[in-house]
Amino acid sequence: MKFTPMDITNREFAKKMRGYSPDEVKSFLSMIAEDFEELINENVQLKKKLQILEKDYQDLKKKEEILRDTLLMAQQTKEDIRNNALKEAEMIVKESELQAEQIMNNAYKKIESLKGEIEELRREKFRLVSELKRVLEYTHRFLEGIEEEEKNEDFD
Repeated sequence: MKFTPMDITNREFAKKMRGYSPDEVKSFLSMIAEDFEELINENVQLKKKLQILEKDYQDLKKKEEILRDTLLMAQQTKEDIRNNALKEAEMIVKESELQAEQIMNNAYKKIESLKGEIEELRREKFRLVSELKRVLEYTHRFLEGIEEEEKNEDFD
């Protein structure tokens, strides 16, 4: 059974001979009732504070969880960024290697093409030199023929 301060104050005791002084008992009960009332008020205040502290604790737990999740997400984002940067760097290196290989292939093709052109020019030079020699030979024979005719005309 729970007592209220009013229950303590209004409590009546049976009177007996040679019992306690009713005024002292009432005064004592009144003091106990006041103390009891203070304890009840303090208990109510403590319960309210406890509710506030429990709410604050729950809020802090939520914030801690959010903070932990945010930290994990930040770490994951950092890892993702790092991995993406590495992948991008690898792609750039591969693209550069492919471009370098293409440049080298083009250079080799150009060299081969130029070698072919040089060879063609050599053949053309050889052909022209041979043709020039024939023309010179022909011209030389022609001139000799003319000289021979001039000699023969002088004797005639």
